[in-house]
Amino acid sequence: MFNAFVLETNFYTILFNLWVNVFLAMRFKVVLLFLFLQFISCAQTYQQVKKRFDNYINYHGSLNTLVQIESDKIIFYNTQKQIIFVLVKDDWQKMALLLKTLPEDSLEKIYLNKSAFDKYKAPTRNSVKKNLSELKIIIDPGHMAGNLNMAHIEQKFLHFTKQNTPMLKQDSVDVAEGMLTFETAGVLKNMLQEKGVTVALTRKENGTTFGCTYDEWFKNFKKKTLDSLLAIKKITAQRHKQLISENASKFFIDFFKDYELQQRVRVINVFKPDMTVIIHYNVDEKNTDWKKPSDKNFCMTFIPGCLIADNIKTTQGQLNLLRLLLTDDLDESEKISGLVVNQLSQQLKIPVASKTDATYLSEHCLASSTIGVYSRNLALCRMVQSPLVYGECLYQDSENECYNLMQNTETVYGIKTNKRVVLAAQSFYNAIIQFYTK
Repeated sequence: MFNAFVLETNFYTILFNLWVNVFLAMRFKVVLLFLFLQFISCAQTYQQVKKRFDNYINYHGSLNTLVQIESDKIIFYNTQKQIIFVLVKDDWQKMALLLKTLPEDSLEKIYLNKSAFDKYKAPTRNSVKKNLSELKIIIDPGHMAGNLNMAHIEQKFLHFTKQNTPMLKQDSVDVAEGMLTFETAGVLKNMLQEKGVTVALTRKENGTTFGCTYDEWFKNFKKKTLDSLLAIKKITAQRHKQLISENASKFFIDFFKDYELQQRVRVINVFKPDMTVIIHYNVDEKNTDWKKPSDKNFCMTFIPGCLIADNIKTTQGQLNLLRLLLTDDLDESEKISGLVVNQLSQQLKIPVASKTDATYLSEHCLASSTIGVYSRNLALCRMVQSPLVYGECLYQDSENECYNLMQNTETVYGIKTNKRVVLAAQSFYNAIIQFYTK
């Protein structure tokens, strides 16, 4: 009996030891697998950053000598190849959170002071908003014309006449893009508000983002603004003298257009939107002077990217680049833009532009992995601090569209407009609802 007991005990001891060894081996493998997965996770994060840089941001290698993306750090150089900033991998998430939560002036102080960055506590990541009533969306109606006179000043209009185009179906065609974008924005705003979304517009009808019309700004703020810029040496005395002497039309093109665009960016970023919707209507680039209809008609959307050296020569430019690299703004912009361009094509029944359908698409843009979505170096795309869609709804000078855009037969939410504008607004609305309810 004793010998049998010993044998049985030894047998169970052997089994126990074998089980322990197997467990330890499996545990070791689990640990190795965990570490491997962690490595893969880190590698994916690096690969995501590298992919954004290579495929969307670095326009034909323009940033090769100024930015280096490595698996463990991001390095910025100046034009003399001296290192001006290094962000190690361990700080990428912290920087991403700061870029999404801090105002620009605070970001610049932390960016320029490594010890300040190290001491700054990273904020907690906000949970993804799923409830529409929690969302803040800002809509930017492109340009500012609320009448044909202003449209002529900003040079964003169509004027077709039978004199120039005998085959025209009516005596004349007059279309102002700023009026179309504002009507579209108004309809879309009401649609979204009915779903509980908090919505803002960057401007009022026939207004600039300074809260007044261009005529009012030109009369009341032109000299004050130029004098202030001269005082802080943002413009030279010669430039000041030249601009002071210019009439409203020339001054708009030479100065105000770009100056107001900077204010547009500030208005958007101060609002801190979850999404920015930028609405434009396009024209056929080869339809010289836009005095006759075109046989082309496409829709497309733009997202950030295609940066060049000039875009990152300032601290603000470098922070914009880091935001595009380290946050999901670029990825989310591509998602919403893909939904929008698909809806525009479906609702308006027009084709999505391919890269060969416009010179600026083939020569100045990078095609994303989503059909009809292109990275383009536009100021709003580059500097707006949120996911965004920059939508070009249709070609205003299309031989069909130019007539449709003048037929203001619809009244929606008290807005007098045409069917094409309503369908464009519906396209943006459908895409936004899809984006947040998937």
